[in-house]
Amino acid sequence: MQQQSSQNHWNRTNLVWIGLEILAVLAFLSFHFLLKYNINWNEADVLPLARHYTDPTWIPGDWYLNQPPGYRELFQTLFGRLIGSWGFLTGSIAGRLISYTLLASGLVLIARQLGLNLLFLLLALTLFFYPHYYRGFAAGIGLRQVGNINFIALLILMLAIGLMLAGKKLGVSLTFPLLLLAVSLFLIADNGAWMPEGLAAGEWLARSFEAKALAYGLVLLAIGLMLRGRYRLMALMLGLATSFHVLVGGYTFLTVLGWLVLRRKTRLTNLRELGLIFLLYLAGSAFAIKPVLEQLFAPAPAATLKSSYIYVFLAVPAHVSPLSWPSNWWVSLIAYLLILTISVGVIWLNRPKWELSEKYAARTGLFEFTLISMIPFMLGLAVAPFDSQGRFLQYYPFRLGDIMLPLNTCLLFACALQVSAPSKKARWALAVCCSLLLTWIVIPQFDSFQADMKSLSLFPSEQQGVDPEWKDFCNWVRSHTPKDALVVSPVQDFLNFTWLSERPTIAKKFLLPQNKAGIIDWYERLRDLSGEFRGVNVLRSFDKQLSDGYNRLTTAQAAAIMNKYQADYFVTGVQHRLDLPVAYRNQSYVLYKKPG
Repeated sequence: MQQQSSQNHWNRTNLVWIGLEILAVLAFLSFHFLLKYNINWNEADVLPLARHYTDPTWIPGDWYLNQPPGYRELFQTLFGRLIGSWGFLTGSIAGRLISYTLLASGLVLIARQLGLNLLFLLLALTLFFYPHYYRGFAAGIGLRQVGNINFIALLILMLAIGLMLAGKKLGVSLTFPLLLLAVSLFLIADNGAWMPEGLAAGEWLARSFEAKALAYGLVLLAIGLMLRGRYRLMALMLGLATSFHVLVGGYTFLTVLGWLVLRRKTRLTNLRELGLIFLLYLAGSAFAIKPVLEQLFAPAPAATLKSSYIYVFLAVPAHVSPLSWPSNWWVSLIAYLLILTISVGVIWLNRPKWELSEKYAARTGLFEFTLISMIPFMLGLAVAPFDSQGRFLQYYPFRLGDIMLPLNTCLLFACALQVSAPSKKARWALAVCCSLLLTWIVIPQFDSFQADMKSLSLFPSEQQGVDPEWKDFCNWVRSHTPKDALVVSPVQDFLNFTWLSERPTIAKKFLLPQNKAGIIDWYERLRDLSGEFRGVNVLRSFDKQLSDGYNRLTTAQAAAIMNKYQADYFVTGVQHRLDLPVAYRNQSYVLYKKPG
């Protein structure tokens, strides 16, 4: 009886520590991301969609808001009313907290299976979310930097190689030079300043509140359950992830199947277990079945350009077309693959001597999962030169590997650091160094959080891409024009026009339908709004043509657009002069009214 009471107490204590670790990771994510760029970029796209889905009377005449929900149906159903009741800003913050809680829970579960303590987990997350901090430190200690490679990285690299060659004579184990080599590679790798989480295709985990963020939270929980051997609950989590985001959950499920088959004798005990995994996954992914069937079997409208070509090469090339990536992106790929291999090598060198532990099995299991997740990525690279119409690339083959390789590399590198300390004194020294690094990175986030909070007190403001003149302009439109008035607005700029003015518009470059017919219609609307541009497969040229084309529209062209779409008003900058009646003007923007 006493033993049972002690066991229950241990379980309660363990749950308390797990809860505290989740809160610590949640705080880590929140200090940098919670109040940054709310209702901007992706949130300016998906949150108005969610609100309109549950309240069709809100801006009923907007073309984009009336698009079919597609794979976003579950997200829009669950959170549309929240956005409508609480407002965009509060809904964004509450939604981010929900998604960050899922992410934090998944990360802590994975760390527990890996045997990674909280200190080293946070260190891994700083390497993943703030790689530029480390590179900035290395570049700022007085050593010269050439491009993305600074001399401190080269010095560490040379030291590592020297210790490997002279290790036996100096009595240095292989672990230390391997870790030095990994450090030098971290300093060399460059994810890109615009979105540092992903490898090359701009994938991310915690930048905004949307279906993808929730899906990744469920995916991380599923990976933790996978490493623990809880395959049935894992399958249900992956099914739910697929219901929120088809590609995130779907690619992860295929990766997990490959992981299970890789060691089927120990991971798949019988076919009945595999059948249950499939059934639970299908049950969880019920909301994804309809959009998948529609995407695969809906007939494509007749058009000059295929919807897949428009999507891949004109709409989102940075995410799906390697031709649009920075020329040195492969440096990061090689660097992360080498760091991953080195980390696993250090873990192997320091493995238990007599019996392989569950922690060691989980670490090697995560390594295998990471490599399998890269198969679609590599397949996408192989197919890209030949997929001139984007038929395969439209399905984001780079998505999962783009985020899993950097994330899991950082986690396994932290594991390698943790197991490399041979003595208690060494472990304390390593813990002190990690604490100093975390302090150096995390403390500035408090100042950033305060600045973000101050900015949101003026919401909407610069964080939403709203300058005072634009705010005044949209307020006037919302207060002095009929609610059903259709307004022509710049196609490339002012993504926030719809939710700020609460008036329907024609189309926006960043507001992209997720169905074939919608993509064709979107492309034609962009052509109209930018004076019949010639579409090209270079992101900057396409965006520039959209912006320049709109700003060069003549009075006759503007009037023709208003007549074609039955629009009442035309928004542009004051430097764009048209011979149309002026409804309102401030120092930066002018609202023209349809003549007659």
